[in-house]
Amino acid sequence: MYLIYVDESYDETHFAYSAIFVPAFEWNRVFADIIKWRKDLFLTHRIPLDYELHATDFVGGRGEPNENRDKDYRASIFKSAFSVIENINGISLINGITNNKKSHLKLFEYILNRVNRTLIARNAYGVLVCDEGNENKLVSIVRKMKKDNDISSQINMGQSLNLPLERIIEDPLFKTSKSSYFIQLADLTAFGLLRSEKGVESTRADVKNAFNVLDKVLVKEAFRNDPKKRGIVRV
Repeated sequence: MYLIYVDESYDETHFAYSAIFVPAFEWNRVFADIIKWRKDLFLTHRIPLDYELHATDFVGGRGEPNENRDKDYRASIFKSAFSVIENINGISLINGITNNKKSHLKLFEYILNRVNRTLIARNAYGVLVCDEGNENKLVSIVRKMKKDNDISSQINMGQSLNLPLERIIEDPLFKTSKSSYFIQLADLTAFGLLRSEKGVESTRADVKNAFNVLDKVLVKEAFRNDPKKRGIVRV
């Protein structure tokens, strides 16, 4: 059983999702690792434990710590978070991006299919935990795909197969990102993917390169045709 935390990041053209798999029976241990990291952030950088680490605001020099909003300083902290994620035993990530923002719901469907396929491969089940916002639409998508989920099959000469989301149980649950460290981590990874794929002029090198720190936690089988060989789902 997994709890799968999903969040997104986007700009005027691109849209990215990250889904973090946390084994249910190891949740307390993983959470303890994240608490330790947040305590270290407070001791070293004076970032309060109850501060919402929102990537867009943080690397943009907004919010706490008030005493240092230098973007290079923030970028270094941002990149260090990816080393923490890479070294948390037991978690894994599926990530996706589209360069057509209007296709973000289609990307969400693709992510759901990869999540379901990964759960099948692991002989497991999962519960989705998403950031608040657009709840009705996301629930509607999941419910529909649990009944009818037509996927084109190369094995079946391009004909569609109905492969319902049998391994995702219940409707998605929703939490505010402020109340969930795991949602905040999904936000960080989604933003890191976004800026690795589409940097802007103001993007610091540490922000642009942060996603490249991830390797062993990536579910590379999620999208074997990823040109970067990192399993990034693309629409």
